[in-house]
Amino acid sequence: MPWWNCILVVDDDLDLLRAYEEALNLDGHEVALARNGFEALRLLRQGLRPALILLDSMMPGMNAWSFRLRQLEDPALASIPVIVLYALDAGARAMNALGVDCFLEKPVDLDVLLGAVAAYVRPAGSSAHPPQ
Repeated sequence: MPWWNCILVVDDDLDLLRAYEEALNLDGHEVALARNGFEALRLLRQGLRPALILLDSMMPGMNAWSFRLRQLEDPALASIPVIVLYALDAGARAMNALGVDCFLEKPVDLDVLLGAVAAYVRPAGSSAHPPQ
């Protein structure tokens, strides 16, 4: 899976995971899925290096804040950009405390999601070269 085109999507809602996967695949991206923060960290620690992580804010067991703490503690993972997807009005200060690159409110408009992703990940077959 090319790192420059891979997006790791982390969400406990299986229907949303499948919808994100389908939309991102149709847009030309490789997609890895995780049902929670623990599974996402396991994939990352096993060597998955996505160009971007789409992270649900509220998941049982490990929410976005817990995931980000663990991600930022690991130098090999800390630089991976993160977009948080949130359904509840968590407040700007709480969301900013995550130190993520972007947040999108659920339900996410598909064009908004793909536009946000495009800032970090080029679709497969894109004529532009990936960032070095």
